[in-house]
Amino acid sequence: MKERYLSILILVLSFFVPLTAQTSRGVAVTSVNRIEGTVFGPERSGVSNAFVELRNDLESTVSQTRTTSSGRFTFTGMAAGRYYVKVTPAGTDLADQTKEVQVTTGISVRSSDTEYVEFTLNFKKKSDAPTQKAEAVFAQEVPPEAKKLLEQAADDVKRDQQKGIEEIEQALAIFPNYFDALSLAGQQYILIKNYEKAYPYLIKAVDINPRSYSVYYRLGYAFFQLKQYKAAVEAARASTILIPGSVDGQLLYGTTLRITGNFPEAEKVLLKADLIAKGADIETHRQLALLYNRLNRDQDAIDQLEKILALNPSASDKDEVGKVIEQIRARIKRKTGATTPFSSFR
Repeated sequence: MKERYLSILILVLSFFVPLTAQTSRGVAVTSVNRIEGTVFGPERSGVSNAFVELRNDLESTVSQTRTTSSGRFTFTGMAAGRYYVKVTPAGTDLADQTKEVQVTTGISVRSSDTEYVEFTLNFKKKSDAPTQKAEAVFAQEVPPEAKKLLEQAADDVKRDQQKGIEEIEQALAIFPNYFDALSLAGQQYILIKNYEKAYPYLIKAVDINPRSYSVYYRLGYAFFQLKQYKAAVEAARASTILIPGSVDGQLLYGTTLRITGNFPEAEKVLLKADLIAKGADIETHRQLALLYNRLNRDQDAIDQLEKILALNPSASDKDEVGKVIEQIRARIKRKTGATTPFSSFR
């Protein structure tokens, strides 16, 4: 894989494993009400792994979750009333956004309400944006018919993904070196979890334009899902060179380093991700906990697990995390040095 790194315009698309939507806490539930939504970036691409908080009319937190790889989120089980949904895309140059949602139910206690809310996030003001390199615009001379097909595909994938993918393929049949089409093809195949199909498009894309953070990141993620960890390390490392200030890039790089056994470097990279995220990224703390557990650094592992609980006290796996903490504390007390497996916590 070629390694040519220049300054580029950020297009952050995270596909890391999100947290599942959490049910409400401390609210009387008489029906299965739902709030569903999608978080888009300025270019109408889904923003993944964004922190989403549901608050009630008294400004108390009801539930918290993360967006999926396509930017979707769901809350269930809340009572009727007025709520506020706040989206915080930590580690990106996108601004927070809050919207009001009114949940209603019918006469029957079995009735339910589903409300849909859509967010289109804007970039932060320059004074608020993180200091990081930007992804360079890549220009190509593209046949008009291929360009028209891709423009249509970019719109169609939001409503009919299969139709959009077919149009991308048609554009590539006309112009096989069409960078934007290759990039979009890789993205769409990742969204449907067809990683075998995704990575050849992304490899070709980085050959044509080796300055794209987003393509290197997607390539690293595809290899990660295919358990091709050495290739994932190299692609993820390239993404961090292109945009050092990306939490997602540093997190993917640090995770693959941990899995491949490069523990000292993994710690450096994951701590850098934590610094960039200002301690607000749950998955970074999870990966650090796994790393410290592997290294028998028990108190450090506990510290990371406690940060996870502090960030998301209503998490569905909070009891499981608490049990792991107690297991590690018992290990410290016994002073055996034996490693407590995180099998269920992974």
